[in-house]
Amino acid sequence: MKSLFLYLVLILGQDDFRNKTPMNNRTLTDMTCCSVIELRQYTLKDGERDRLIDLFERYFVESQEAAGMIIVGQFRDRRRPDRFVWLRGFTNMASRHQALESFYEGPVWAKHRDEANRTMINSDDVLLLKPARPQLAFRLPRERDIASHAGEHTLVLAGIYQMTQTVDGNAVSRFEQQVAPVLKSNNIRLEGVYVTEYAANTFTRLPVRENEHVLVWFGSLDPHGFSESSLDRLTSFLGLDDGRCSLLELEPTSRSVLGGGPNAARATKHDFDFLFGSWNIRNRYLKQRLCNSSEWMQFEAQSQVEPLLDGFGHLDRYRAIRDGKPFAGITVRLFNPETGEWSIYWADTRRAGTFLSPMVGRFIGHSGEFYGDEKVEGKKILCRFLWSRLTNDQPQWEQAFSADGGKTWETNWVMTFTRR
Repeated sequence: MKSLFLYLVLILGQDDFRNKTPMNNRTLTDMTCCSVIELRQYTLKDGERDRLIDLFERYFVESQEAAGMIIVGQFRDRRRPDRFVWLRGFTNMASRHQALESFYEGPVWAKHRDEANRTMINSDDVLLLKPARPQLAFRLPRERDIASHAGEHTLVLAGIYQMTQTVDGNAVSRFEQQVAPVLKSNNIRLEGVYVTEYAANTFTRLPVRENEHVLVWFGSLDPHGFSESSLDRLTSFLGLDDGRCSLLELEPTSRSVLGGGPNAARATKHDFDFLFGSWNIRNRYLKQRLCNSSEWMQFEAQSQVEPLLDGFGHLDRYRAIRDGKPFAGITVRLFNPETGEWSIYWADTRRAGTFLSPMVGRFIGHSGEFYGDEKVEGKKILCRFLWSRLTNDQPQWEQAFSADGGKTWETNWVMTFTRR
C-alpha cells in the first residue's frame, strides 16, 4: 500500500559516513533512504514564503507520501527570505516517475496548485541526486520513532560543490578526507552525502538541472552554536579539490523531519486510536449560540469507540440525558490516506435519519483541526472542531462557530473525556 511510505522518514543524529554498523547486521528499519532525491530551491514572490509553507504543510506532505514519495525535509533559507528549499526522495527512478505522475495528476494538487503556483517566481532550480555511497544516504526511523525525534530543533546545512567532471568514488573519498573531518570538528553531524544522478529525467513536466556534476552534503547542528559570521569563516575551510563550497543555511519548518520540526509526525489512520474504548464525558454546552450568551449548561455523557474498516474508520456511540430527556448520537470517522485527512460525520436523535455535513481536517502534532458547515437559525455558518490529545487518559474536544467566515470564533461546546 502506498500509504506505507508515510513511515519512511529520516532518523536524526547519526554519524552515518563512518558507517560503524555493518550492513548485514542492520534491521530492516535501519536501512538507508533514498536511492534518488530531489533538492528543490524555489524563488518566491515578496512575502509569499510563509503562505507557501502553510499550503505545503497542510496539503502536500501526506498526499505526496501516499503517492510513493518520501518528504525528507522543508526549510526556510535563512539568508534569502524569498527562498523555500525542500527535499523529497524516491526508491528509484522508475518509482519516481510513477509517484510524480500519481501526485500531479491527483486531486490534491489539482485543488491547490493554482494557489501554490501564485506564490512562485521560479521552481526549476532542482538537483537530481543519488547517494555518494549506500552508507552515506539518509537514515530511516522505525514508525514509532517518528514523533520522538520531532522537536529536536537543529539548523540544517547543505554544502554544494560544482565539480568539473563526473563525481566518482575517488571524489567521494577526497570529500571524506578533506571535508568530513572539518564538519566533525565543528560539531556538525553529517546526515547524508549525495552526487548527481545522471539517469534521464523521464518526468519532463518538472525540469531538473542537467549537464552538471555536483556533490552535496547535508549536516545538522545546534542553531545556537554558530553565527552567520562564524559560518562564513567555516566556509573557507570546506573547499574540495580547490573548489569552493556553496553553503545553504536552512531553518527547518514545523513539519520538517530533517531538523526535528515539532509537528513532523505524519497523519495516519492511527490518529484517533487514543479514543478506542469506553469514556465518561463532562460536557459544557453554551445555551444559546452566536448571540453573546454566557450561560453554560453542564451534563454527563458516556461513549464507546471502536475501529472499523481495518482502522480506516471508527464508530463512536454517544449517549446522555439532556434537558431531562435521553439523547443519543453517533460519530463515524473515515481516514483518507491519499490526503491525510479525516471526514467526521455526526447524527443524533434530535435530527434522526441523516448525517450532518462532514467536518474535514487532520492532526498536526497533538492537535487536530476540522472544519465544515452548520446552520444556526437557518443561516449557514462555519463550524470548527478542535481535538487535543496531549494525554490519552483525558483528551478534550471543542466545537466553535463563526458567523464571519473564520475571522472570529465562539466556542459553544467542550467535552473532557475520562476513561471508564
